[in-house]
Amino acid sequence: MIHFPRIGMRIIKSALGVLICFTIYFLRGKQGTPFYSALAVLWCIQNHTSNTVGNALQRTVGTFIGAVFGLIYILVKLHLLIIGDSYLHYAIISVTLIPLIYSTVVIDQKKASYFSCVVFLSIVVNHLMDENPYLFVLNRSLDTLIGIFVGLVLNADLIYSDMRSDNQDNGSSILLGEQKGRRTKA
Repeated sequence: MIHFPRIGMRIIKSALGVLICFTIYFLRGKQGTPFYSALAVLWCIQNHTSNTVGNALQRTVGTFIGAVFGLIYILVKLHLLIIGDSYLHYAIISVTLIPLIYSTVVIDQKKASYFSCVVFLSIVVNHLMDENPYLFVLNRSLDTLIGIFVGLVLNADLIYSDMRSDNQDNGSSILLGEQKGRRTKA
């Protein structure tokens, strides 16, 4: 007989987090792109609190750096360069990744470099030229921050159970579906 593992809380929280992000999108009057909120919440939902907080920090720092570089690129392209959708446009985007990634090294946030690149690329490759660039970058950043916040809130019960288990082991790890020896202290 085939034994399938049970559906754990991380899977349920992931689906719930994406649903909450879509709900927030509708509550915002369909402003922004819920795809980015969903990606952020999926990245932040982790099985250990320390992973969640660390991932949220990386994603937040990366979002701000990528958004700043993306906005600067769009403004330069709109006002100084008439390159359209040419190969030169994509070559400049690729070269811009060098100072973008380097900035994460300078501020000692190397783990945020991937997210900086993702946000930057999603802004400069997907930006619609008839849209206000400030509003576009703001919505793109806000979408990601919504997902990060939802992920942190959904994992708040892990923070509570970690604090409780530091004081006493009362079987809460069994109730949360965790196996002994797999938990780490935050």
